[in-house]
Amino acid sequence: MNCPESERMDRNICQALIIAAGRGMRFGAATDSRPKPLIAVAGVPLLCRTLQTARRAGIDHFTVVTGYRGEVLEEFLRQEISPGIKIQCLRNEKWERPNGLSVLRARGYVPGPFVLLMADHLFETQILKDLFATPLPLGYCRLAVDFHPERIPDLADATKVAVQDGRVTDIGKEIKNYNAIDTGIFLCTEGIFDALETAISKGKESLSDGIRELARLQRMEAMDIGNLFWQDVDDEASRLKVEKRLKVLGREFE
Repeated sequence: MNCPESERMDRNICQALIIAAGRGMRFGAATDSRPKPLIAVAGVPLLCRTLQTARRAGIDHFTVVTGYRGEVLEEFLRQEISPGIKIQCLRNEKWERPNGLSVLRARGYVPGPFVLLMADHLFETQILKDLFATPLPLGYCRLAVDFHPERIPDLADATKVAVQDGRVTDIGKEIKNYNAIDTGIFLCTEGIFDALETAISKGKESLSDGIRELARLQRMEAMDIGNLFWQDVDDEASRLKVEKRLKVLGREFE
């Protein structure tokens, strides 16, 4: 990177922003009375699994953006989460709109650098450790990407990524030229909020729209996850796939 060492973020990563605002329509009636992040995989709610994985990577401060059935999720976090974990909740009342608004809701609440995660994406801890391994330049972000699109069962719904020389050049579900898939696992600085505000000023409100703005400035890095496991749990089929993976491993993701 053409960035002096003095301009790199090199302090320990201890903060995570988790987006947990959506309804999860593809789960059908299962989310009528409870938010999607509370759907269980092998007896453990999705959000708890995300928190546990981040904790194993050294994260100890969490900001969770809620939306649909936000009061239910917030009460769960107050009652069920270990006192040793520091969690603050922020409500996005516009949760039905694109997810960039949920990320932007956290501006001013999450000191950087921080990890940005989706509550319904499960993954191995090593992905986070690898994401932290190289200091991140100020104003930049880094996305963990999967260079094996052929392994994605629902490719049509996946967010595709075009990567060249370690940088994201384009991103979106509809792009035609791509060589990787967005895992929903990011290392961010305040630059993500600036990029989202720029995108929203153009009438574009998704997280991918903000990432595209960073890519335009050549400030969006990509990191290959190799053969490490991750899964976007969007429906019953993907939930069962993760449960099967856990049985094969014979242990939790580490």
